[in-house]
Amino acid sequence: MKKRIAIVGGTVAAVAVAGGVSWYLWNHKGSSSEQNKVYVTTVATLMGDVSGTQNRYAGVVEPQKTVKVKVDSSRKIKTVNVKEGDQVKEGDVLFEYDESALQDDLAQAELDLERLKNEASSLQNQVDTLTNEKKEAKEEDQLSYTIEIQTAQMNLKKNEYDQKTKEKQIEKLKSSSGDLEVKSELSGVIKKINESMINSSDSDMDSSESSGSGSETAFITIVATGTYRVKGMINETNMNSIVEGEPVLIRSRVDRDITWTGVMTGVDTKEPDSSSSSMDSMYSSGESSDTQTSSSNYPFYVELDSAEGLILGQHVYIEPDHGQDEVKDGIWLDEFYLVDVDTEAPYVWASSAKDKLEKKSVTLGEYDESLGKYEITEGLTKEDCIAFPDDTLEEGMDTAINSTGQILNNQISDSDLDSSMDSDLDSSMSSMDSSFDSDLDSDFQGEFDSGISVDEEVEP
Repeated sequence: MKKRIAIVGGTVAAVAVAGGVSWYLWNHKGSSSEQNKVYVTTVATLMGDVSGTQNRYAGVVEPQKTVKVKVDSSRKIKTVNVKEGDQVKEGDVLFEYDESALQDDLAQAELDLERLKNEASSLQNQVDTLTNEKKEAKEEDQLSYTIEIQTAQMNLKKNEYDQKTKEKQIEKLKSSSGDLEVKSELSGVIKKINESMINSSDSDMDSSESSGSGSETAFITIVATGTYRVKGMINETNMNSIVEGEPVLIRSRVDRDITWTGVMTGVDTKEPDSSSSSMDSMYSSGESSDTQTSSSNYPFYVELDSAEGLILGQHVYIEPDHGQDEVKDGIWLDEFYLVDVDTEAPYVWASSAKDKLEKKSVTLGEYDESLGKYEITEGLTKEDCIAFPDDTLEEGMDTAINSTGQILNNQISDSDLDSSMDSDLDSSMSSMDSSFDSDLDSDFQGEFDSGISVDEEVEP
């Protein structure tokens, strides 16, 4: 019966695991006291923080209104009276059309109309003549006359249409002759002038307009001054968080204590942002992009109660106004720090003078539902230190002040313990495997050199 020589490492592996566990426990010896310590924070620190989570959006200050002045493609520009950056008032002349060119166009249109009328008279005479000749024609020539008459009548109909079109053109040119000046509709700043349109031909302007780019077809762009609004962007996946008419705070990015107030005006779903959103990059991999998993961003706007102090183009934060900036007298504590608020004996977990955890009874006053805060009328001072309630807390546990102002649970969770042990055991196993391989090579190298290999078959 044949068999293979095999090296069984079960015992060695068991020894390695045991050694790794022992090494881990040795390195973590004496840490139980630290794990049982509860971190507390002063009431004054907690009152200085904004409670809960706020939906906050990035925003930018922009003009309340933007006007894009276009050029009549049938007319030529004579003079432009403004330049980029100029301040203009409502009614100021922006540019003027060339009157000489307009008069030339009017004269040409009148000549064209006269020609069409003469052509119509000739066609009508032709129809009358053919109709009379048809009456005297032979039977075999009747069809030919009928075709000629119908063709002339169709040409006459087309001529009548062309005359009506030309008459409208002449009427437009005559009305424009007294309206050579184009004036500003509002007070503001000239943001952009498309100078390429000044000397462009009619065909160039028509081509530009047919391209569908509104920013390119505008000759002059004017932005309103004095009145600002704030523009933000929101992804389609959370558009429902924008509520029209909701009061909001506009907060400075430089100084969070500087704020403005306003109201939401809703999401503009007609103008999605053309740039790729952060959601796109989240779902995409490599250089390809899956249009089925991408999402769009849409602008929303805030109407300001007052824009005093804001600068055009300034970047700000937009957040719902729940009264978070309202300064309250006394001690107001977030409700999640309180235990048994629905009973007659509410309390908090506080640190005693001996740095031991204890239950501290408090007396509750008013409740601010919008902020989720209770007024503490008795039982606490701003110098007291309290802990975040947890089912594992017990009176008498050691406490330590958390200087960062964050509430931390210093107990190692099961997942953290497993992760730490896995890391330590991997290190121990790697070290022991290396040592075992070295010993194995030393002890059995001679047997391998004598001609017996692991895979070699031998007879019993």
